[in-house]
Amino acid sequence: MSLLDMKLDRSFDVFDSDRDGRLERSDVLAVSDALAESLGMAPEKVAGLRDSLGDLWDTVFHKMDRNADGAVDRQEYRAAFRARIVSDQNRIWDRIRNLSNAWTELGDRDGDGMLSRDEYTSLLHGMFRLPRQTFDEAFGALDRDGDGQLSREEISSAMREYYTSQDYAAPGNQFFGRL
Repeated sequence: MSLLDMKLDRSFDVFDSDRDGRLERSDVLAVSDALAESLGMAPEKVAGLRDSLGDLWDTVFHKMDRNADGAVDRQEYRAAFRARIVSDQNRIWDRIRNLSNAWTELGDRDGDGMLSRDEYTSLLHGMFRLPRQTFDEAFGALDRDGDGQLSREEISSAMREYYTSQDYAAPGNQFFGRL
């Protein structure tokens, strides 16, 4: 299995909220619900994130469903994501950047436009229900300038690297935790 396939599988798993091996719109939207619950927020407080996730489903994930069964399986996800990255780079990265900005805004409790280690760990733990330690370890790799904060640029760079890099040593590979 290639490095990119390993990363795509991890990404698939974090979005598959009901763990049934199929991505459906409800799985993707559940990420915002999980975050609201973990942060003790009312659902309307995560409306921007939910809208970004809905847009990501409607414009990217939904189109991955090649057999038209209403869901995206792991193989459809891998194949389509690889094709979209190559053929539709600007639009897919705009959507991913919008999603990243929406959840960064929610996690930025002190309003400085950056995510501290605790903010990042709490945010991703709440969204994806993986152990906090997973994201605590990832933070060190993603904080490229070593200032103890993740800027939107560092987050965006890490996400791009996660979905495109074939370099095992690339820091962005740890976006969803150690592979």
